[in-house]
Amino acid sequence: MMGRLRGALMPLDPLGNAGLLCQACGFLLIDPQQAECGHRYCLGCVKRLFRDVDRMVCHACREGLSPRQFHSDKAAENDVLATEVGCPNFGCSWSGTLISYQEHVCPSVAQCGTAKESGLALGDQEIVEERKLSRSSKNTSMGDSSLNTEAVLLRVESLELMVVSLRRQLNSQVATVKSLQRCCSQYEKMLRTSQEIHGSSCRGKGSEPPSSELISTNGTLVWKVENFSKLLRDSTCGKKRSVYSPVFATHAFGYRLCVRMYPDGDGIGKGSHLSLFLALAKGPYDDVLPWPFRQKVTFLLLDPTRRKPPLKETFLPDPHSASFHQPRERLNVASGSPLFAGKAQIPNYLRDDVLYLKVVVDLAGMDA
Repeated sequence: MMGRLRGALMPLDPLGNAGLLCQACGFLLIDPQQAECGHRYCLGCVKRLFRDVDRMVCHACREGLSPRQFHSDKAAENDVLATEVGCPNFGCSWSGTLISYQEHVCPSVAQCGTAKESGLALGDQEIVEERKLSRSSKNTSMGDSSLNTEAVLLRVESLELMVVSLRRQLNSQVATVKSLQRCCSQYEKMLRTSQEIHGSSCRGKGSEPPSSELISTNGTLVWKVENFSKLLRDSTCGKKRSVYSPVFATHAFGYRLCVRMYPDGDGIGKGSHLSLFLALAKGPYDDVLPWPFRQKVTFLLLDPTRRKPPLKETFLPDPHSASFHQPRERLNVASGSPLFAGKAQIPNYLRDDVLYLKVVVDLAGMDA
């Protein structure tokens, strides 16, 4: 079936499918042949490599090979047929599996070489033209005897297609990333507003920021939350929506932090989840610390019976968020995980109405 395929095709994800690329031409394998050294070649490339010689050197590991040391690779053929590819004509947006490509009829009549070059930038097109001229002169002077030169030229073509494919993927992701950034920014504003509103309300109902006394100075906090059922009732009825952990520090002269917990959830987690947020506290050494705060933070809900793995969530601070810049007030607006743990999961981690929460700050790259 694959023998009917012609032309140079690259997978939509060249890096993820690198094992399905021919070691000779660099394109997607057609009629895969595996050498005894383990590397794969197209059947057509194998025939070309042995056209005038009885032995060749593997392009990957440099092991000497004879034609008898190549065997058809059915497993690789199945993987190749299921690989996602795009039409090599850049005037066509079709994509699908290689097996479905055999039925594809491109609406454009542009030739593959022209199509490939149309996807390149103007400067790249000039380079391709120069390479064509150089290739023509080399072929004229050296004829068919230089298989190494031919292999190098095919490899250059495959790399050009790979670059174009990666550019296409990158461009398609840019819009998505920008959209997600806008959503995150909007959500952060909503979260900050919500916390400011509820924070001022809760302070009047007994939810006070913690004292400045440090409980640890190694970037780790283990918080024993007692009488959790009462805290949950108070949070649900709005009597006391959140509670603060003791203050801890990354090191003796480092960042000071605490955790703000909403037993009945906050924001999108309201009523369905336990929400956890990290708040940076004003410290005596803030002026000499690097800002914004960038260390990875991990929240864990521990099982006191040690029978279940901890519930775990890790996040990286957003350097553009005011939550992670140097505090000007006693506490910054907290930021973290509104959906940390579903309320249905909490009873599995309670013992004697006590909840054990652990917070670990990754100290990599910090000066102790």
